Order: sequence, then C-alpha cells, then structure tokens
Amino acid sequence: MHDASGSFAHELRLAIDRRGLALDRIRERLEQRGVTVSVATLSYWQSGRSLPGRKASIAALPHLEAVLALDPGHLRRALPLTRDRPRRSTVPGLEVLWPETPQADLLGRLDTRWDADLERVVLHDILRIGADRRQVSLTVRQVLRARADGPDRRVVMHCHDDRTAPPVEIRALQGCEVGRVVRSEDHGATAAELLFHAPLKRGDTVIVEYVAVSPSPGPLETTYSRRLRMPMREYLLQVEFDAAALPVETVAFTDDRDSAIALDPAHRAHLAHTDVTPGVAGMRWAWTELGDGRQSA
Repeated sequence: MHDASGSFAHELRLAIDRRGLALDRIRERLEQRGVTVSVATLSYWQSGRSLPGRKASIAALPHLEAVLALDPGHLRRALPLTRDRPRRSTVPGLEVLWPETPQADLLGRLDTRWDADLERVVLHDILRIGADRRQVSLTVRQVLRARADGPDRRVVMHCHDDRTAPPVEIRALQGCEVGRVVRSEDHGATAAELLFHAPLKRGDTVIVEYVAVSPSPGPLETTYSRRLRMPMREYLLQVEFDAAALPVETVAFTDDRDSAIALDPAHRAHLAHTDVTPGVAGMRWAWTELGDGRQSA
C-alpha cells in the first residue's frame, strides 16, 4: 500500500485497524443500520482501488464513520475533489477481491499468475434452484481475451454461506479441462484451475464453459453475487426457479443500487449489465418477505 497520509484509503485503513473489526463484521453492522455495502466494496475502498462516488455510497459514509467510531465527516473530508480522483486503471490483486482468509488460502494453492492478463469480455451465469429451494447447479460461460502471450488457464472460485452443504464440484463443458481443485469444507468454498486446450497469444479469445454442481443437499441460499475484478462488455445472470418453489420477490443489486425484477413465464429472473465496471453484482430473493441477503459467490 502506498496511499498518501490523509487519503481516503489511508484514513479508512487506520480506522479499521484501530477498531479491530473484520470487513465482514463492518458489513454486518452497516446492515443493522439499514445500509448495504459489500465486503468487496469495503476492500476496494481501503486498498485505494476505488472511491465512494455514487449517491448511495456517499450516503453510507456517516454510518461507516459511526461504526468505526470516527468524528462525523472524517471520511467524507478525506475524499478528493471529483476532478482529482484517479482513474481506475490498475487491476486489483486477488487479495483485494477475496480478503477473507479461507478463500485467500485456497487461491494461494493454485496458479493465478495469468489472471490479470485475461481480459473479461462476456460473462453469463445460469443458477438453478430446485423444488427444495436449494441450489442445484451454476452454469458459467465466459469469453476471455489474452492481454499478453502465455495465459493457459483461468482460476475460478465459488463459495456459499450455508455451512451444512458441501462445496460445489466443478465440471468442464467446453474450451477447457479441470486441473487442480482445492476445497474448504468448513467454508463452503471451491477453487479450481480451468486449463485451456492451448496457451493463448496476445489478442486471442477463448470461450470457457463449466458447471458448478451442488452435491445433494445443495446450499440453501437466498443470494447470488459476482465479485467482478475487471471491466467487461457484458454480464448476464439468470436464476431459474422450480415451479414448486417460486419466490415472492426477487431483487437485482450492485454495490449501491437495488432493483426489483419479475419472473418470466418460465420462472426465471435475470439481470443484464453492459459496460460493466469492477465491483459486485447479483440477485437476492425471498420465499416470504425479503430481508438483507448475505453475499455468496
């Protein structure tokens, strides 16, 4: 970290260190105050990767100051003027995307050296929920473009909050083979290397498709989200519900915006984003009345 003393990221890190709170605990305390800020967003802010700029993010700062026992306006005053804010050009480290220790440990056991050299072009997730309201599978199709010569794999991570369910199993469908796989049973997390059929040259594209299958019983979740490390042209998420278990409400969300969405006649809800910026995007649902769902990825 090389943020100047007095910068927003510097002041936020100092405050977090003084309070001794984990990012997930800060998120929970903000939720108790009716404010939604994801762990990934907090991690981006304290690393200097991004700054609060949208209306909802600025509105969250007084609550964050209260949670961190700061004087009112302390963090707001540390924000630079809009014209002075740096452009978001560097790719954040995986430790920023996954600050939680269990997930970081899994990634540390795999070959992630090429991840920053793979430009994300299109990402399409299809999540299937069964009649028992549990996750059945997640099918992922992604178009990647090499930013340098040499990338030969893509490392993926999937985890859920339901600790009674085992981690998912990764199966390749097209454009890759499954290499090393590591899991944390205690934290519902699976990380895997997807090996391309041949190393890519700069400018090459590859379509990778795989499915994350949930061993029975699957996790009982009411939220699905993606932590997006890089900009991409398009992100599409579909959640398909069994006709015997339809939610009463579904909501699409980003770091600072919620939007109610309806099911189509085939019991599917979807969100579609273009020109996507780094951050968090996802969907949550409820069988009775909607509460604040916890993030899973």
